[in-house]
Amino acid sequence: MANKQVWAIAEELAAHLPELPQPWDIEKLCEALEQTRGRPLRLHPVDLPALPSGVWYDDGACDFILYRSSAAGYYRDHIILHEICHMLAGHGVPPEELAGRARSADSAAGPRSDGQACNAAEEELAETFASVVLKIAGQRRPRKVSAVERRAEELLGAAGA
Repeated sequence: MANKQVWAIAEELAAHLPELPQPWDIEKLCEALEQTRGRPLRLHPVDLPALPSGVWYDDGACDFILYRSSAAGYYRDHIILHEICHMLAGHGVPPEELAGRARSADSAAGPRSDGQACNAAEEELAETFASVVLKIAGQRRPRKVSAVERRAEELLGAAGA
């Protein structure tokens, strides 16, 4: 997808969010999403090195967003918003379909470690959505850091703090 098109879709998704809390608070946004969607949304920091930055899981009755416990501040919020986009846009594959895909060598979108499958366009949209929401909320990305610095901050729990 072209960057402008992705940005427009992300803005459209963001427009359907409940009013963003002021001052900004990701937990309050998640509480508002629970109310508007009529189902629980649970955030869980986890300490699993093999985990991608974040994971959204729908167990049918509740949505769970797992994120690295070492992520903080802007990066933590970005990870959570990325997963919220997957949730709102219905990205991924139902578990029963995923099992079939996992056994199939010609799967178009391979399973992720979180038990879902997303393609590159969905990932690009989720990244853009997170950036759009944080921009609307008035949150600024911290200074540019190298990949080594970012990973060190994640491991030490100081990212964005």
